[in-house]
This record gives sequence, structure tokens and C-alpha cells, in this order.
Amino acid sequence: MNNDQLKHIAAVLHVMAIGLFAVFGYTGLMARPVEWLQIGFAALGFLNIECLAVWILSYIRRDTEGGQ
Repeated sequence: MNNDQLKHIAAVLHVMAIGLFAVFGYTGLMARPVEWLQIGFAALGFLNIECLAVWILSYIRRDTEGGQ
């Protein structure tokens, strides 16, 4: 895959992570009583997906010119 494709995949994962945390975190926060376990799992899922996005970004190759 080229660099643009990798950046696009990482961006999609980033949006997915924010959406996951927004939906499940907000749902847990609005529940009465507050569902702290659901909020915790939403945060854990957010961190896992963000780590995957950063891992994918680590495969982006820098363009080298002149053997640098």
C-alpha cells in the first residue's frame, strides 16, 4: 500500500474510535445510575483502535532523496 492509502485507513480508524467512544461513552454516562463499566470499556476500545491507527501510521515510508 502507498502512503496515502495508509493515511486514509488510519484516519478512518480514528473517526471510528471517536464514534465508538461517543456512542457507548455517552450512553453509559446518561444512564441512571451511571454505567461506569460501560464507560470504561468504551475508553478501552477507543485506546485500542487509536493504537491500531498509530501502528498503521508507523508503516508510512519517508521519501528519501540522495541516499539520506
